[in-house]
Order: sequence, then C-alpha cells, then structure tokens
Amino acid sequence: MKILITGGAGFIGSHLAEAVLADGNEVLVIDNLSTGKREFVPAGAILLQMDVRDAAFVDAVIGQKPDLVYHLAAQISVAESTRDPRSDAAANIDGTLAVLAATERAGARGLVNISTATVYAHDSKLPWHEESRKGPLAPYAIAKLACEHYAHHYAVFHRLPTLTFRLSNVYGPRQNPLGEAGVIAIFLRQMLLGEEVQIHGDGEQAKDFIFVADVVRALASVAKEDFPQAASYEERAVNLGSGEAHSVNEIFSQLRGLTGYRREAEHVAPRPADQPRMVLDAERARRWLGWKPEVKWEEGLSRTCEWFRKEGGAFG
Repeated sequence: MKILITGGAGFIGSHLAEAVLADGNEVLVIDNLSTGKREFVPAGAILLQMDVRDAAFVDAVIGQKPDLVYHLAAQISVAESTRDPRSDAAANIDGTLAVLAATERAGARGLVNISTATVYAHDSKLPWHEESRKGPLAPYAIAKLACEHYAHHYAVFHRLPTLTFRLSNVYGPRQNPLGEAGVIAIFLRQMLLGEEVQIHGDGEQAKDFIFVADVVRALASVAKEDFPQAASYEERAVNLGSGEAHSVNEIFSQLRGLTGYRREAEHVAPRPADQPRMVLDAERARRWLGWKPEVKWEEGLSRTCEWFRKEGGAFG
C-alpha cells in the first residue's frame, strides 16, 4: 500500500512514517519543513518538500496515487492562532481543503484527519467523549473543528471515507521544545540547559497526556482496516488519550527528579485560553480499534528525557 503523510517530518508524523514503513508500506512524506526536520524522515520514505497549499501540491498527490492519506500538516500554536486568526485559518482550513481535494482526485481509499481535544467546551462534564458538547475558544481549535466538518462533507458528498482522531496532549521524543505548546518538551530543554522554568498560573491545571508511540499505534492500525461506517461528523471522530490527568506542578516535580534540576519554577501570569482540567474518554478507540495506551506515565517521561539528553540539539 502507498501511504502519504502530510507533516510527516514533524513530531507525530515522523513516528507514524516509521511505523507504517515497518508494516511494509510505501511511504511518501509531504512537509514544508517550517517546523519539521529532514533528519526525522525515516530512511525508505520519499520526502517532497512543499506546502499543502502550493499550486503543485494537488498534481503531486495525483501523480503519486496514494492509497491512504494521513493529514498531520498544521499550524499548531494556540498563541499564534490568537495573534493572527486569519493566518491560522489559511494554514489549517485552506490546507485541509487542499488535502481533501487532492485525496479525492487521486482516488485514494480514505483520509485520516488529525484534530484536537480542544474542540470540546471547557465546562463539559469530564471525561470528554466524542459526543461531548463542542465549544472551541482559540482560533486553532475553531479551525480544527471546521476541518472535521469539511472532512465529513467530503465523506458524504464526495464519497471519500474519512476518519478524524482527536488527540489529547501528545508527548515524546522529537517534540519541538521551542514553541509555546508541549510543556514536557519545553521543561526538559530548559532543565537540561539549566535555564529558568516558568509555570503559568498556580500550576494546578491538569491535562490528559498520551505518549507518541501509543498515538501512532492507533493511527497505523487504520491502514489495515476499512473505516467504520458513520452518519455524522461526530461518528467519524475517535478520541485518543490516556484517561488520566497530570498537573503542571506534578510534571515539573517529576522532570526535576529525572534531570537533577535544582532551581525552583517561576510562577507567571496564567494564560487566558488554558483549560483548568482536561481528560478524554477513549472507549470508542478500544471498541473500534482494539486500542488502549500501553506506555505508562513514568516510562514515557523517562524515554522522553533520555531522547532530549541525546538528541535535543536537533532543535538548536
């Protein structure tokens, strides 16, 4: 099978490329390398450096004739989306529409769309399941929810099977520590360099974290199966999360122990868009895919810390 991965030089995409290659598939990565790294693309995968909004993108996809497309290319900074909502919409909504159109014209058997748990309303009852009330606040999450609807539109009106995964906070090796998201990667880099660590607010905000290898197992598994039949966009969505919440203070304490960091954190003003608590219900993933998280929290932190000790210089 030929599999195309947009954003395949990035954090999650490069791990996915490795996994589907190991399953014996032919892999094509399309990435503009704005945040992805050429060295993260596994040997054996073909890399085309372009943006999914480039004029040449659709023809490139049609020429490659992929059987399955994973769409991970995105602008993922919540803060950047708040500063410039139009640019975020151009990257995420226009980009997704380009990928959907190219996938349909290439005759692929389906598209896997990557979304976010931040599409759910902050005050919805926890844990959030796929039908929980939606109420995205940040432009990034608003765009991602719109993309879910566009994917459903293509499934209904263009007969292109689509499946959306809503991810909790993914962490692990190769996560970019230089942005404003990814607290584990950010803290690890700062601690290993002996820099000051800042915690926004009181640090008691707690989120659902999932190790990247667990996410990739779920994503790769759908390459082997037909997509589930669905009548609504919510029925085309699958949560991926651990079902456990860990606070920022807890993360700071545990990473401090792993790295030997001796300084105290500086508490700064809270961020307005920060959710106080977030936990996902991944029962649908268990029923549909036979999936459940396998990497324990402590093991995931240890593996991530070890990677940053050895390879963190990839980000400068």
